[in-house]
Amino acid sequence: MLAFPFKKRYNIPDRKEAFRLKLKHIYQRYLLRPIIYLTAFRLMVAAIFMLILVRFVRNGPAPNMIAGFLAVFFALLAYLVYLRMDGLRIPRVKYIRPKKKADPLRHTTSMTDHTDDEPGVAFDELEDDEKDFCSLMANLICLAAFLIASFVV
Repeated sequence: MLAFPFKKRYNIPDRKEAFRLKLKHIYQRYLLRPIIYLTAFRLMVAAIFMLILVRFVRNGPAPNMIAGFLAVFFALLAYLVYLRMDGLRIPRVKYIRPKKKADPLRHTTSMTDHTDDEPGVAFDELEDDEKDFCSLMANLICLAAFLIASFVV
C-alpha cells in the first residue's frame, strides 16, 4: 500500500508500462523486413507440419486441434522471448549457416533504376534486443494466425 503513492509521486512506471516503453523504443522501420521474413518462414514450416500430420497420420488429430497446438507452441515461444527481453538469461539457438560459395564473375550491366538507397538489414546484423523484438513479433503474429485457424478450420 505504501509503494503505490510512491510510484505516483515520483513518476516511476510499473513493470508493464516500462516494458511497453522499451518495445516502443526498440521498434524502427528497418525491422519490418526481418519481422516479415521470420513470420513467413515460421508460418510456412508450421503449415507444412500441420499438413503432413493431417495427410500421413492415420486417424490423426483434426486440423483445428493441430492449429490449436501450434498456437500454444507459438505462445510459449513468445513468452520465452518476453522473459529474455525482461532480463532472464536464456541462450539463443545458434543458426548453422552453410559457407557461401564464391560467385562466378559475370559481365552484367548496371541497373540504376532499381537500386535502393539503403540495402535491407539481415537478421544476423541486428543487435540482441532487436533480434528479440523481431522474434517476439513473429511469434505473436504466428500465434494469432494459428489461433484464428484453430477456430475456423
